[in-house]
Amino acid sequence: MGERNVSIAGSGRIEGGVYGTVKIAGSGKVVGDLTAEEFKAAGSAKVEGNLKAQKFEAAGSFKCEGDLEVEEGEAAGSFAVVGHLKAKELRVGGSARAKSISGGYLRAGGSLRVEENVEVETFRLTGAFEVGGLLSADRVEVELEGRAQAREIGGEKIVVRAGQKHLSGLLSTALRFIFSPGAPRELFAETIEGDEIELEATEAKLVRGGRIKIGPGCHIERVEYAETLEVSPDAVVKEEVKG
Repeated sequence: MGERNVSIAGSGRIEGGVYGTVKIAGSGKVVGDLTAEEFKAAGSAKVEGNLKAQKFEAAGSFKCEGDLEVEEGEAAGSFAVVGHLKAKELRVGGSARAKSISGGYLRAGGSLRVEENVEVETFRLTGAFEVGGLLSADRVEVELEGRAQAREIGGEKIVVRAGQKHLSGLLSTALRFIFSPGAPRELFAETIEGDEIELEATEAKLVRGGRIKIGPGCHIERVEYAETLEVSPDAVVKEEVKG
């Protein structure tokens, strides 16, 4: 990668290209595709093109109008990728959206919206999400603090909880800001399929897996299980099939 470093303090713009470190403090715009070893933005940052970085940090308002590819990334505030997002490891807090997400580890707190598919190794979210297509991960862990929706969810282990009543710290403050206290905590999906599945507050047409636990607040049309099935008295399962 390039050795040039560039920074904005206040307001300015950066031409696309190959850089070492790019820093934006205030209001900054990148015109064209940019490749950097390190990209840091605090305030308001916009990339009018594709962005590729080894290390990525954004706090405040960030928007990439193309694709974003990072090895290691963190974002807090408003985070938007118009194109595809690929990350080996990414942590986001606040409001995040992208056309699609792929990669390794994804940890999100707040609100996540993805137009197409999410395909990662580990998906962990506290808050709410909307995935237009498939949510696929080896491990899916969801702590519901609002409404969540995906067409299909698939993985080796899938755990959905109705959310903690008592959260502390910065995450609690962020979630209270995004979601009202009475916001519904529920997940909607057409199909959920995995080896081991534990669900709460979930509505689905089909749940299929090996070991399945249907917890309180669930409403499932059909459950297909290979090994074991546990259903809470506070859940509704219309059809159970062991195969």
